[in-house]
Amino acid sequence: MNQYQKTTEKKKQAIIQAALHLFKEKGFKETSIKSIAEVAKVSPVSIYNYFGSKDNLVTLCVNDLFEEITQQAEDILKSNLAFNTKLDQALDLCQEKMSQQISDYFQDKTVRDPAFSSLLTKAITAKKRDIYRTYINLGKEEGLIARDLSTELILNVMDALNSVGNQLAHSDNLETDVKQIHQIFLYGILGKKKS
Repeated sequence: MNQYQKTTEKKKQAIIQAALHLFKEKGFKETSIKSIAEVAKVSPVSIYNYFGSKDNLVTLCVNDLFEEITQQAEDILKSNLAFNTKLDQALDLCQEKMSQQISDYFQDKTVRDPAFSSLLTKAITAKKRDIYRTYINLGKEEGLIARDLSTELILNVMDALNSVGNQLAHSDNLETDVKQIHQIFLYGILGKKKS
């Protein structure tokens, strides 16, 4: 990487960190490109050149926030655990840790903003799909997931189950409910297949 590329990456990271800070402190709607530029010590033109819009920054902010979770998912995938255990742990990680990270990082008013919420949901879903796709591919390679099933269809089913999980976010039995959702996904409503 040459000096120009290093400077560009440094500026991009400063912009992402400034956006995260301002989204957290002021909310999405109240944060302007100009204020992000001031905090990042760059020109507003740089933000438009690198990211196009404030909306596009949300996806990059989510990726930045979930960097550690993505690494944990990769570590689980590389572990010597049984595939079902790996997948179950990845589902837990994506459902619980991502939700926790969002609630720890953003104020309720920010998350309730319809525009921000829509962008956030889209970015989180894309991140989860990237993680799940890797697991599905491994499962197919190992013969543990039917190779004839479309990866996209499996991801769509997982999206639907995640949506159910999100609706249960305030349940008194959240942990049990999430485990049962995982059970349904992994084994269906009839339970484990008999060999």
